[in-house]
Amino acid sequence: MTAAGARRRFGVALAVLLSTAPLAARETPRAIPAPSAVPVPSIETGELDGAAYRIDIPADWNRGLVVFFHGYAAEPVRFRDAERLSPILEPAFAQGFAVIQSAYSRTGWAVEQAAAETEALRRRFITRHGAPKQTFAVGLSMGGLLTAMALETKPAAYDGGLSLCGVLAPADRLLNRGFALRAAFDHYFPDLLGPLVPVPDDYRSTGAVQARIAAALESDPKAHAALRAVNGAGDERSLPGVIAFAGEIVKELQRRTGGNPFANADLVYAGTGDDVALNDGVKRYRADPKAAAYLARWYTPSGRLAGPLLALHNVGDPLVSASTAFEYSQAAQRAGSADRFVQQYADAQAHCAFTPEQVGRAFGELRAWVREGRRPSPGRPR
Repeated sequence: MTAAGARRRFGVALAVLLSTAPLAARETPRAIPAPSAVPVPSIETGELDGAAYRIDIPADWNRGLVVFFHGYAAEPVRFRDAERLSPILEPAFAQGFAVIQSAYSRTGWAVEQAAAETEALRRRFITRHGAPKQTFAVGLSMGGLLTAMALETKPAAYDGGLSLCGVLAPADRLLNRGFALRAAFDHYFPDLLGPLVPVPDDYRSTGAVQARIAAALESDPKAHAALRAVNGAGDERSLPGVIAFAGEIVKELQRRTGGNPFANADLVYAGTGDDVALNDGVKRYRADPKAAAYLARWYTPSGRLAGPLLALHNVGDPLVSASTAFEYSQAAQRAGSADRFVQQYADAQAHCAFTPEQVGRAFGELRAWVREGRRPSPGRPR
């Protein structure tokens, strides 16, 4: 998903066992030339293990590889040969790196599928084009979590990673925040969006739904201020979209896990300016244990890094708060990997709103870190 697509969806994002079936029997690529006849620059699209993919190789390929993990997508990601490479990926491509990306075989919180299918694509690339001299993982939003997971679970495959607006806190903890926000909204505006457990099948995070939420917030400034405090990030303009998207991702994960993986039963809302009334009146929910275990499995970062991981967030990201990356810093500290993680931020009030120049600079810093041991400075890049 492109950065623009991520902003529109407010999108936010791992099976490690692969099928033992022969690769040739499992892939259905389109227009793949023989290795000796691969044109450069080249674009290859096809399908592998039920997941669409795209491979871009520049004319001046430096034998390096970027493995890209896209973010949460409510609709299937589609690749077209004639379509321009995403601006998020152009900086690495311009520096001579081949880029591979899987669309994943499922939409939504497809962390389980994304990890296995992207790994299958990486292996397929090596079979066709040879082992790269360097391999970097790059991910956007949910893909930032997949980037961290790739470095943690496959250290021999990756030289480093770049997480852009990435989910670097445990998935269950971060996504429960959205659930708690939606439950608080329902306290102030009961029945406006329908049930929360379960969310109805026909619920969609549409522009019309966001407009209804915005109108409700405008009608009650006290509730609006309290809900902004619950979310803890973003501004007044972004809150309706965050609340609307929270309902959609809750619905998707309730279906995916076969239960409700979220809870606010033991949460004490604090700092809202309306704490007592909110805690007395909000409806409480408990999670289904099996559903909650699935969400924790896909994925709770360990912080164990063999190679460097650079994270870049927008300071005003309303969906994946930049402050949540500090949890990864603590996990890396506990795992003895503190010297292999750096968190940076950019000045923007949006989710994944990076310019190609910002991405290019971050990717360049990551390369220098790997090549020369020159660790980037944390904070705001200068």
